[in-house]
Amino acid sequence: MEALQLQLAPLIRLATVMLTVAMLWSGRDFFIPLALAILFAFLLKPVVSFLNHRLHFARTLAVITVTLLSFSVMGALLWVLGGELHELVKELPGYRNTIHQRVVSLKQVGQGGVLEKLQSLAAEISNVSEESGAQGADAPQETPVFIEKSTNRVQETAMSALGYLADSLGTASVVVVFVIFMLLRQNDVRNRVIHLVGYSRLTTTTRALDEAASRVSRYLLMQSLINGVYGVLLAVGFWAIGLPYVVLWGALAALFRFVPYIGPWIAAVLPMALSLAVFDGWSQPLMVITLIVGLELLTNMILEPWLYGQSAGVSDLALLIAIMFWTLIWGPVGLLLATPLTVCLVVFSKYIPELRFVEILMGDKPEVQPAFLVYQRLLVGDLEEAEELTQQSAKEIGQEKTIDQVLLPAAVHARREMMAGRLSKEESDSILDTLTTLSSETALEEAVVFAADSDGPLLLCRSFDASADAIALNWLTRSVGAGVLKWESIPQSALVSEVIAQVEKLQPAIVCISAMPPGVSSTAQLLCKRLRHRFPELKILLARWGAQKAESPADTGASWVVTTTEQARERLQTVLRLEEPASAPAT
Repeated sequence: MEALQLQLAPLIRLATVMLTVAMLWSGRDFFIPLALAILFAFLLKPVVSFLNHRLHFARTLAVITVTLLSFSVMGALLWVLGGELHELVKELPGYRNTIHQRVVSLKQVGQGGVLEKLQSLAAEISNVSEESGAQGADAPQETPVFIEKSTNRVQETAMSALGYLADSLGTASVVVVFVIFMLLRQNDVRNRVIHLVGYSRLTTTTRALDEAASRVSRYLLMQSLINGVYGVLLAVGFWAIGLPYVVLWGALAALFRFVPYIGPWIAAVLPMALSLAVFDGWSQPLMVITLIVGLELLTNMILEPWLYGQSAGVSDLALLIAIMFWTLIWGPVGLLLATPLTVCLVVFSKYIPELRFVEILMGDKPEVQPAFLVYQRLLVGDLEEAEELTQQSAKEIGQEKTIDQVLLPAAVHARREMMAGRLSKEESDSILDTLTTLSSETALEEAVVFAADSDGPLLLCRSFDASADAIALNWLTRSVGAGVLKWESIPQSALVSEVIAQVEKLQPAIVCISAMPPGVSSTAQLLCKRLRHRFPELKILLARWGAQKAESPADTGASWVVTTTEQARERLQTVLRLEEPASAPAT
């Protein structure tokens, strides 16, 4: 039964997604006003909170004041925009002479060239089509009644406009009422959601609601401020150039900037086209284009980083796909709501295990660790990108942390895959050799090299996997300093008795047993315990490079157990009295 449920789980999720999309599309008349109300509630919430908590307005008074004032300003702006749009439509026929001159000038540019030849070819094809059409027209055609048709079209257009206006006013009224009640009852709505989800998930639900509200509110408020400044500057610039209907163009530009990446350029098409129709020369149209490009660069490079300072938390590609999706099911309203709706979805998916895949696919920060990226690139033989990732990590977090957090975990993963049979011994050795090379080629900016005589204390190393342990041991040799310690290595094939004999012969100051996981844990512990039994005062350092957690020294027989080169270096410096450690090493 459980196996059947596991097999049907993907189909159930697919059916749920398809059913949700179908509900959003078929119920758009209900969901669009609700989504708009939620959007405005998020936008106005900080202003209401400011009036309520800082200026000590009663909450009801603050909500009604902010809502009515906001929608009154929007209504007045829409009234002005409607008037300018009406005037623009009326004056468009007057610009025909200028448009004709533009076309004539473009034709003159193309005379004698490829453009003229293409025009001639198109004219010949058109003449042939007209002649063949005239041969087939034998019967005389009756003259249509243009007056009656024109009257009917005017009536149909008027009725359609009145119907659209009535629908818009009805939707706006519903949105205003929803916004007022959402702002008044936001605590009640939050408490009901928490009660619905259950108190066992109280922490997760609270964090999800708080992060979604704060992130979306900040995004909408800052984006509205940025877009408003952009629209005002654009309108002032158009007024200085002499372009008419500047309020219309400024409002459209501010509105379309809510659509990422493509919105500003969609809004720029109409004023650029109008500048070509209004002005006789080319200087003013070029000034319009320069103003739009300059303001867009100013907004993207200065205003947005200064006022906003962070992304919406959604990757660029995922946001473009979300814009297409919401526009497809909800039309122009979905185009404007795509970003905040997607942000809410990504935030909630982070706290809901069943929707975790949404955050992974749409979040702005991929969760793949650099160590696994380096391993994945080496697995397919892409040495260049693996080297680039390593160098980038060294610049960001330093060489030693790159060894500990990137290269050693990658080597551990390669060993784990080899022991699980998913990677051959030859492939594993090749990846480990390349990781060793990467650790050697990276700059030693953070290496600590000490000036001391070469007759220093002896450090005797015994590694269980020469190719894997070399990554850490090579760095440890260089970072502590080759002139400070004498380094001796016991062959990998040496038996326990041979290791004991070497220790008794060389009398080292410290023995380092290097055993990268997975595996070899019991063998390394056996060696440590045998050495401890034979030499009770011997200092033994057990290095479990890249392990998630170090074993207890009491269980292994070692003096110390380390998992990183940083811990090993600090321990060596302390034991050999080269310098005091910056912090106590983890064991």
